[in-house]
Amino acid sequence: MFEVVKAPLGWSVFADNIKIGGVYDSRGAALEAAVLAASYTVSDGGGVQINVPGAAEEKPRWAVAFEIASAILPTKSGRERGGSSR
Repeated sequence: MFEVVKAPLGWSVFADNIKIGGVYDSRGAALEAAVLAASYTVSDGGGVQINVPGAAEEKPRWAVAFEIASAILPTKSGRERGGSSR
């Protein structure tokens, strides 16, 4: 199985949980690299599956967790935090 995964500086490709290739600028470029690698597996008679995240899954997991926590936790107004009320 080949997976395109969001990396800190771009996109990476993993084959059976092992990183292959470099870091790609876009999801599409990483997909092209995964397809090329997968074509060798197909040529050798193997089957392949390629997973690419959708737009909603592009955010790193920490960003998603932060958004969820921000939505759940109550917020304080400026006055409650000690700010001015002008």
